[in-house]
Amino acid sequence: MANPVPTRQLDVVQGMLHKSVIALAIVPTNRSLTVTGRKAYSVMLGLAQLQCAAGEEGADGGFSAPLNAILRGFGANNSISSDAKKYIDQMVSTKVEWRPLSRAEQQLPLTFDAAGGLDAPPAPRITDELRIFNLLAEVRIYKQAGENWITWYYPPSIREELVSPTRWAQIDFDVLRQLNTYCAVTLYEICARYRDSPAGVTSRQHWTWWTETLRSSPNSKVRVWRKFKNEFLVPAIREINALGDIEVELIEFRRGREVEQVQFGVKRSGQRLARVLPAPADITNILRAGALGIRDTVIEDLEREFGVDAVVDGLDRYERFVDGAGRQLKGARGEGGAAAQIQNAGAYLRRIVANRMRELAAAAPEARSLPAEAAPPQAAPVAPAAPAPAPGPQQADDDQRHQRFVKVRDAFARLDAEQQAHWLRRVRDEAEMATALSPGVSKRLARGEWQSPLVQAMVVQCFARHELGGDWAAMPHDELDAALAALLGDDAAAPA
Repeated sequence: MANPVPTRQLDVVQGMLHKSVIALAIVPTNRSLTVTGRKAYSVMLGLAQLQCAAGEEGADGGFSAPLNAILRGFGANNSISSDAKKYIDQMVSTKVEWRPLSRAEQQLPLTFDAAGGLDAPPAPRITDELRIFNLLAEVRIYKQAGENWITWYYPPSIREELVSPTRWAQIDFDVLRQLNTYCAVTLYEICARYRDSPAGVTSRQHWTWWTETLRSSPNSKVRVWRKFKNEFLVPAIREINALGDIEVELIEFRRGREVEQVQFGVKRSGQRLARVLPAPADITNILRAGALGIRDTVIEDLEREFGVDAVVDGLDRYERFVDGAGRQLKGARGEGGAAAQIQNAGAYLRRIVANRMRELAAAAPEARSLPAEAAPPQAAPVAPAAPAPAPGPQQADDDQRHQRFVKVRDAFARLDAEQQAHWLRRVRDEAEMATALSPGVSKRLARGEWQSPLVQAMVVQCFARHELGGDWAAMPHDELDAALAALLGDDAAAPA
């Protein structure tokens, strides 16, 4: 058996990662590194440091953990080869260029002998150094007691500095898990290096240095500074300042009217965050989307734009459509089902999520315009530090409207095919009189795919408006139940 690899002792603080400076400003050179992959790499570093501090690293210098401790949502029944491999493969096959944050870091020794000292005598002063290495040297994925496990190894020349760094940035896992973009994660890690710096500023670099360091793909075109700042950097700074334990400020240095160099001001935030153990990167939505043929980058973009909860709701609606309408299509046409009718699954999910967000935004003014006597009593104001209050009147109204919508939708589903087809034609005719329908909406109405999230709300609302009246969404539940029962009787929902 190989002798244990010597490691310097490091005081590990619970909930904080001592991330070496050699893993901060890293630029992928041969392939993209996703935000999920970068988060997972930080989690693996945190687990390695905890195991090293407890003397639990492998005798061969490896570190082991359940796969679900690194990628949340990956259970024991998932296929290792198809689901986890692409994230682990990113860390094994991605070559990165390390860019020192200061001249002093170019002198950082990385190779140690068995006694923990330098392998060679001090070398002459190093300048303009270029270092390229893989994030991981080797990975083994296997099952142990019915659970997926992973053992990983760092490249020998940088292992010591990664596991027990001499210079590091303190990364708060509670902040890291909430950041949604690669730019925000990378900027936070770099700026965290300077949280206790007396000067309170990062190194000053040309703006192209920052655009290359803060992007996830080596193939993406280097944009002009103004566009990169507005599209990526400003949202990332806003996200860090809202969630983080530091406050970041952009500082630009101009030559004439053009920005030439950039640095960031960094100071501690007044927020006091809970200390949590290394939190696995959540890929639950990514795994669900992968089963529907939707790429992980689409899910990351949607979560950044609309939030995780909105994407969960969108995936629920997508799966209901594929499972429900898909069975009808497959039975009627023999092959394929609903999924085969969708040419661009990612764009379809985006439309579902965006339409739902527009519906919620449109419902908000209606809730505010209710008469005072009809509105539920307002909750008393609470102090900002108090626990979150119970759901307010607007949330209660939304829940009630949704319950009524579900009842009407279920009633419509019980109509025979001929009646449903009549209502779909009526919806199409009325909509075409009001506005120009998109090709996607027209196609689904013509095919009778009323359960599609693109048209379901239009169909159900038209049916309810004509059969129950314009105030159906505010009807008492007992009256609504009685009206629907009458419609589904012998004279069930005969269209006018």
